[in-house]
Amino acid sequence: MGDYFELLTDLPLEQLPQKPRDRQKLLAHHIVSQYHGEAIASESQQALAAMVIQGEMSQTSVIPEYSLAVVNFPVKLFYLLSATGLCPSSSEARRQIHGGAVKLNGTKVTDINQTFARSEDLRGMVLQVGKKKFIRLIL
Repeated sequence: MGDYFELLTDLPLEQLPQKPRDRQKLLAHHIVSQYHGEAIASESQQALAAMVIQGEMSQTSVIPEYSLAVVNFPVKLFYLLSATGLCPSSSEARRQIHGGAVKLNGTKVTDINQTFARSEDLRGMVLQVGKKKFIRLIL
């Protein structure tokens, strides 16, 4: 990590945070602010913290989107998790649902056979697996 600070920043190495995660956050903030400005870097960091740490879904503009136009409805949730790439397979998606790791708009989904009849039922919703994998569903 020290090499990245040395190559990409002008921050003094002896003043870096001790915790590796804090160092990562500082490096990310510094690099984003170089390219996009301090305001954008701070806003992005706050949005990510709200989304990951607090589960706040109102700050979801920073996550990738997936178009439901390529999905044939009705569709089961486990298939959708696989199709979006949040899970590598339908069987892994079933395991994630069963284990309580899947949320739809911040609400835990526990029904492995959850089915959605129309794409409009999912428009704008955020599908989440675990703490860090998010996809916004669009038409």
